[in-house]
Amino acid sequence: MAKQLTILVWGAIYGEVIGYVLSALGGTEFDPATSAVIPAIGGLIAINLLSLFVKSPEKK
Repeated sequence: MAKQLTILVWGAIYGEVIGYVLSALGGTEFDPATSAVIPAIGGLIAINLLSLFVKSPEKK
């Protein structure tokens, strides 16, 4: 659960930064909600899909 919360927080932070920079470069209006929510959800989906393929080694 902690891994998913970390991904949500960092996805939102990176989304804010990238959204702000791209809106400044493109001359468009900056929307903080969209810039935070979409990358956070994308990161959450990516980490959950990745965990399906990467399994931790089992102890013997």
